[in-house]
Amino acid sequence: MPLANKRPGGRILPPRRLIPQIEPHQQFEKIALAINEIYKHNVSQLSFEEYYRTAYNLVLSKNGPLLYNSLRTVLETHMRESVERDILQHAHTADSNPTIENNEAFLFSVRLLWSEHVTAMLMIKDILMYVDNVYVKTAHLPSIYEMGMCVFRDSVLLSSTDGGGGGLGTRVAKAVLHQISGERNGEEINRSTLQGISNMLVELADTANPMKTVYEVILEPQLLSESRVYYRDMAALRIKTMGASEYARAAQANFDAEAGRVQAYLALTTAELLRGVLQDELVTAYAPDILTIPDDGLTQMLDRRDIPALGVLYSIYSPLPQPLGILRSGVMNHILALGGQITASLLASDSGEAKNGDTPQAKPEAAPDASLGIAAKTAMALRWVQDVLALYDIYDEFFHKSFNEGTSMRSAINDAFIEVINANSRAPELLSLFMDDNLKNGLKRKAEQDVDHLLERSVLMFRLLKNKDAFEHYYKIHLARRLLFARSESDDAEHSLVSKLKVECGSQFTLKLEGMFKDMQLSTDMARELRGSSEYPALGLDLNVSVLTPTFWPAMAPAPAPQSSSQTAGEQSAATNGKRDDDPMSVVLPSGVLSDSVDAFSAYYLKHHSGRRLTWQYAMGNADLKVQFGARSHELNVSTYQMIILLLFVDSDTSSLAKALTTAKIQTLTHIPEEPLARQLQSLACGKYRILNKTPKSRDVSPTDSFTFNMDFKSPQYRIRIPVVSARSNIETGKEKAASQAVIGQERLYLIEAAIVRIMKTRKQMLHDALVNETISQLSSRFLPSSKMIKEGIGKLLDREYLQRSPENPRLYNYLA
Repeated sequence: MPLANKRPGGRILPPRRLIPQIEPHQQFEKIALAINEIYKHNVSQLSFEEYYRTAYNLVLSKNGPLLYNSLRTVLETHMRESVERDILQHAHTADSNPTIENNEAFLFSVRLLWSEHVTAMLMIKDILMYVDNVYVKTAHLPSIYEMGMCVFRDSVLLSSTDGGGGGLGTRVAKAVLHQISGERNGEEINRSTLQGISNMLVELADTANPMKTVYEVILEPQLLSESRVYYRDMAALRIKTMGASEYARAAQANFDAEAGRVQAYLALTTAELLRGVLQDELVTAYAPDILTIPDDGLTQMLDRRDIPALGVLYSIYSPLPQPLGILRSGVMNHILALGGQITASLLASDSGEAKNGDTPQAKPEAAPDASLGIAAKTAMALRWVQDVLALYDIYDEFFHKSFNEGTSMRSAINDAFIEVINANSRAPELLSLFMDDNLKNGLKRKAEQDVDHLLERSVLMFRLLKNKDAFEHYYKIHLARRLLFARSESDDAEHSLVSKLKVECGSQFTLKLEGMFKDMQLSTDMARELRGSSEYPALGLDLNVSVLTPTFWPAMAPAPAPQSSSQTAGEQSAATNGKRDDDPMSVVLPSGVLSDSVDAFSAYYLKHHSGRRLTWQYAMGNADLKVQFGARSHELNVSTYQMIILLLFVDSDTSSLAKALTTAKIQTLTHIPEEPLARQLQSLACGKYRILNKTPKSRDVSPTDSFTFNMDFKSPQYRIRIPVVSARSNIETGKEKAASQAVIGQERLYLIEAAIVRIMKTRKQMLHDALVNETISQLSSRFLPSSKMIKEGIGKLLDREYLQRSPENPRLYNYLA
């Protein structure tokens, strides 16, 4: 049987879904009943799937608005009933009697309602998930959970209550502030409840400004306002009754306590605002007054070295620019005051007003009275450096332990010490003298760590010097004496110090110092080669010569006290190696072995180094002489000048030592300059070891004084060192200082001219003011040149045609190649 034909293009339709025609309000009633059961904690009896399907059907049937609005009504009703039933009574009690307990009960009831509401809303949100995903998104409404939070805010916190103190939110804030006030006054509170309240207020957005939370609107402003009043009153009371250290500790305790409250139960955003309130009222308002509290201010804290209290003070001052500036000024003023006292004691000694006990003990025979005064001043000078460095150590300890290594305080300390150090015009000389004394004597029995600390502190003081070129002048002189007389305690320390100076100022600064070391090493190598050569016996005695390059070594002052050596008879001399002879006066050596040895060495040296010239510096030498005094002989360690003088008393024909020579005669025979000759004769005739007899017997040496050899000299020591009067490293006299300043001034002119030429060679053309500023900038690391000196240098360069004024502008300079 044939099949029936199908209609072309036909399609099978899905079966119609039959939705029960249940009234929408009745459907929502099922959901409303479920919500009430959720709030009653009867969740276990509910079928979430059934209520989800009901909500789903309501949305499909276009009843989403009904469901959403009815849900809001149910929630609002429940909130009002809960407030009236569970909260208002506690609120009334807290209003009428705001004790810690009553406020706790009120806040706990609000927190409990909030906790239950949040839990319920999480379940309701799950039941109505389809509503959120379909209807709420389409209608652009707040989600079910967000709407529930708004209901709590509007129905519980912001709605008008029964006239008992305004909205419930205002009363909640008031209760929270009362609890905080109680805790500040030492009462115990339940922090957990306050934490819950804060979290509630933070989670709820404000009605008028959704970008802010209810916490920021109703609680935080009042908290900050009441805190400001509280701490303002507290600070006013404390400043009258507490010292600075106690005030600082109390303030820090307040900062810590408030930070703990924020961490425990307030919003973290409050931390910075609350800290700002405390900073304003406890610190900024009284910043100068705290530091000047009588008998217990900053000065007293620094004087007693109260490191913990200073640390607390710094911790509350440092975050605030203005109080920190006041603290910096206080610390700087204290440093300046103490530094001024240290410098004042030095100036008093420099003007001859040293107090009793300042003069080191010395035997009367050791030197004339004037020498003792110089020794006392030198001791005071060394103590000045020691005291300044000791003061710096104290503040360095403050910096590390109290000031938290803050850069601002480091700058303040350094600026103050720069002023203290450079207020003393002798600072470069004294620092060099201090280094000299320690490198000669101060490193004995010191650990390597202590030596390194001493060198670091010395370099630190050098770093703070403004006139570093003046220090270089003095340091070269002192280093030269240490090297030539082998007075240095440690070669490693010497090289280490020069390396540290090189790091500070560059290789140009230490070029001459390194050249001095090189000369000494070459002299040692040359002496070793000489001793191994066939020409050595021609010297006739054990001669050790240091050959120095004039450009490296300073113009040498008279020699210090000679240093003993292991040689039984010999001489150490210094000769400069150069193309010019700048010896002011040629000393005449007694004929005999000594002069022959000098000639033999000169011949040996010039034979191996042609084209050079030797200039002998006898003032820088020393010698060991074996001298017979009656039946006993002694070995004398003397300066070269003293040796020359003693050899005059040897009669080559009779070997008699009885002849007498006047000062004038000795100078005629030796050509030793007058000033050093007087000191050499004083050392031989007026000191502790009187090798010569002087007539008349006085300490002053005049041209007519007569000297004879003392054959009756006796001493229990076989080896004797004859010190030279005032010849050790001492602080300069006024005359010597003036001479040094002249040398330094001339060297500065050279540096200024060189800097100007360098600048102009690069720029080709510059205005006067710009050239002066650039010159100061380049030279400020060595010294601070004055405008007058720079102008003088420019004038000399103009005269020598290195520069030329512009015809159009006389203040414009052109460089001439």
